[in-house]
Amino acid sequence: MMKETVCQFGPKEGLIGILTTPDQDKAVKGAPIAIVINAGIVHRIGPFRLHVHMARLLADQGFTTLRMDLSGLGDSHVRPGKLRQSDERAVLDVSDAIDYLKETFGHDRFVILGLCSGAFNAHQVAVQDDRVVGAVFMDGIVFRTVGFYFRHFVLRFLRPRFWRNSFKRRFFAGAANDETAGETLAESEFFGDDLDRDEVVQDLKGMLDRGMKLLFLYTDGYDDICGRSQFKEMYGLQPDDGQLQVEYYPKSEHTFRLIENRSAACGRIVNWFGSQFARSV
Repeated sequence: MMKETVCQFGPKEGLIGILTTPDQDKAVKGAPIAIVINAGIVHRIGPFRLHVHMARLLADQGFTTLRMDLSGLGDSHVRPGKLRQSDERAVLDVSDAIDYLKETFGHDRFVILGLCSGAFNAHQVAVQDDRVVGAVFMDGIVFRTVGFYFRHFVLRFLRPRFWRNSFKRRFFAGAANDETAGETLAESEFFGDDLDRDEVVQDLKGMLDRGMKLLFLYTDGYDDICGRSQFKEMYGLQPDDGQLQVEYYPKSEHTFRLIENRSAACGRIVNWFGSQFARSV
């Protein structure tokens, strides 16, 4: 039977996480442990319990997951010492989690997962820690392209959905602003806006050269991307069905508010995890 256990690790055991382990008979031997980090300032459960749903589905397929709160978020204590940027904190926090999991369970391979600012932090961790063998970036680092502007500002006017949504926003603007205020704060506080595209490309190529397995998920609710084709426009990398995979959800909100969108995203991640690591004995 699946088991969920509270874990404490890091400086003075101030970092908190929930380890979700599968039934012993189902466990995939040698598979990496998935580590899911906070999306913005949201607790480790994830927006609309996205991370909980994801971890339990992974456990059902034989994979172990740690849902952790980065320092200063959720139930984790503030990390001692001064750090200039939040991603520095994330790298140290996840490194502590990896050290703990390795010492406690003997695992030495890990997959890092994050949404929005969590994807940005996951990127920084993956670049710096060779123990990370795979990553899932949900609505992570993107750059607007010529194709984006065409699809966003030209083609959208031809879609009935655009005019329907515009009508709704006109009459329900107050409620919509209240609903998205916290999400906007989280993004502006944690997501860097001075990224260099060439550096990000080199980071991704470095991950691929290391043999990392990468899955990118994007939603229509994420303002800076329009369509799966933008990935190649941004990075000059061609997605495939193997090491580098990209998925785009044209009818999903950024935080996967609707259960069908959460189920689709989690199902995609679980299937990807199984196809990449089920034979990791």
